[in-house]
Amino acid sequence: MRGPCAALLVVLAVAPALAADPVVQWDAAEQHVGEQAIVEGRVLGVHCSPTSCLLAFDPTFNRFTVVVQAKDFHTFPPDQLDNRYSGKRVRVRGTIVDRDRKPEIEVSDPANLKLVETKQDRQDKSSKASEAQDQVLQRLDTVLDRVEALTERLVELQGNMQSLMAQMEANNQALMVLATPPPAPPAAGPAGPEPRPGWESMRSIKRGMSAGDVRRLMGDPQNVVPGGNGWSTWLYDDGRMISFDGRGRAQSLAGVPAP
Repeated sequence: MRGPCAALLVVLAVAPALAADPVVQWDAAEQHVGEQAIVEGRVLGVHCSPTSCLLAFDPTFNRFTVVVQAKDFHTFPPDQLDNRYSGKRVRVRGTIVDRDRKPEIEVSDPANLKLVETKQDRQDKSSKASEAQDQVLQRLDTVLDRVEALTERLVELQGNMQSLMAQMEANNQALMVLATPPPAPPAAGPAGPEPRPGWESMRSIKRGMSAGDVRRLMGDPQNVVPGGNGWSTWLYDDGRMISFDGRGRAQSLAGVPAP
């Protein structure tokens, strides 16, 4: 048979010979000396000298080892071998040889020495990912708490600003009223007892006093100027004035002697 069909039959006949190398556990490597195989195990130690590096699968270095010769240090830097492979599960491909009555495989290509991810490795990786996610969520909660606290402070600051603006507005309106000339006093009536000077009553006025107490001591104001947020300002003779907040408590006193 000739042509493409014959070539296909040759490929099919050769295919079994190209099958993957068998996987041998490291503690059975001495039973496969002379064979091309893949040896699997965990690296328990790394030792380097100027001529070679040994990766041991037994802490005594007396059983199966992987050897990297000095000529291959450019592909397997000695200062990186311990960090990369020690304590890790690996698979090494090559021919198992007997050297000094122990099996070993010499490697020169990183493709022939691969890390193996075990079920425990996957679980550890998943656990670390979960811990990292939890940390991110905790940090996010902390940030949200700080944003919430900042928002509350901004709301409080806005309320204080509004109260301050309301007081300033009331004071401005009171000043405008004071700038208006007072009305002419009424004609004098029959002589009577001289009224008590207003400044004597003003001596007992202080901040926080209710509007009722102020009215009892000072009498009715000549004028009342309303302000924002419930503020108001009472105006008396000679430029004296008292501003009340939304609760009806005296807050700003002008022209009033200290008690």
